[in-house]
Amino acid sequence: AGATYNVYQDGIIVQSSVGDNTSTVSGLLNNQTYSFSVSASYNDGADESIQSNVIELTPQAQTVHEEYYDDGTAEGYYVDEEGNALPGSGNFTAVGFSGASSEDVVRFKWFQDGEGGAFYVKVYEDDGGMPGAEVQSQVVAGSLVSGWNDKDLLSNGWTVSGDFWIGTKSFSSTQPFGLDDSGSGNSYARVGATGEWTETPGNLMIRVFLDC
Repeated sequence: AGATYNVYQDGIIVQSSVGDNTSTVSGLLNNQTYSFSVSASYNDGADESIQSNVIELTPQAQTVHEEYYDDGTAEGYYVDEEGNALPGSGNFTAVGFSGASSEDVVRFKWFQDGEGGAFYVKVYEDDGGMPGAEVQSQVVAGSLVSGWNDKDLLSNGWTVSGDFWIGTKSFSSTQPFGLDDSGSGNSYARVGATGEWTETPGNLMIRVFLDC
């Protein structure tokens, strides 16, 4: 049909009259999230279609790696034995990972059921294969969506070495976290600040980006 394409970055057109179905956008910064969409132009650019759905992308250095145990699909959500949505106000989750010597914590990523909410993201030392002393904490809030979300933590200057745990402390507004039905023995939860850490029945869909 003689169509060409326009590329929009963060709502601003950055390329026009693209004749192929692929395009490269350069000059982006690592660990900064960008939104992209495209439109089609017809009649030598006189007519333009509506823009496509927007996708978000975050370029990373080659030294950044994503650590996780889930398979990317939530077979359910973290709930109690009666089916009540967890984690519930004042309760905790933690997933254990292992980093190399002094790695930067770049981003925290999680899958939730429902929009909005808030929680603390927390980093713990390892205590014999269990979450130990808390070493870092920050509130996560904002325009959270149902599905995958992530939070930039690089500017905090957090570092980890060897075995560590990362997870959440919830508010009443915290949405249920996704739960993969496979189990790796690395996902734990705790009721209140004095409760015992217990293994969850599956992999909590909590991930971390580290920079070696």
